[in-house]
Amino acid sequence: MKTIKPLLLGISCVTILTTLTGCVIAIGTERHSHSKSPEIAVTDSADAATIAEIDAAGRLSFDSGRVTALSQIAERDSLSKSVQVHLVNTTYRRLSFDNSKVEVLSKIIARSDFCDATRHAIVSQLNKLSFDNHRQQILQQISARLKKSSTETEAAH
Repeated sequence: MKTIKPLLLGISCVTILTTLTGCVIAIGTERHSHSKSPEIAVTDSADAATIAEIDAAGRLSFDSGRVTALSQIAERDSLSKSVQVHLVNTTYRRLSFDNSKVEVLSKIIARSDFCDATRHAIVSQLNKLSFDNHRQQILQQISARLKKSSTETEAAH
């Protein structure tokens, strides 16, 4: 009986303190939920298929598999602006490591059809890269890409 009284007193104190302070005690396993990407309205069936493929690549179990699949998509010819932006968003959201993100983003930046919408998607989410040197690397690649594009345009005239 003597051991039950202190135990009951302890449980009562914890219960009262928890109730009064508004604390919540959660016991169990943590589930990670990845926010879904916003739906993209596409009218082209090829774009819809590529977006579905990007989503499937993003759901692969391991980062290395996601990097490989997303890189292969990034290297394809003629991706529409909306597909490129979705690829950037998926890269930032679904890849775990900065090196992986930089690898895929670099391939996107190197595309011949790299556009302003894609550049905006990359730059506006740079804070999702953990290290300044990776952010600087991406910014340098974009700057070099834009410089190259402007010299090619001038040479054509």
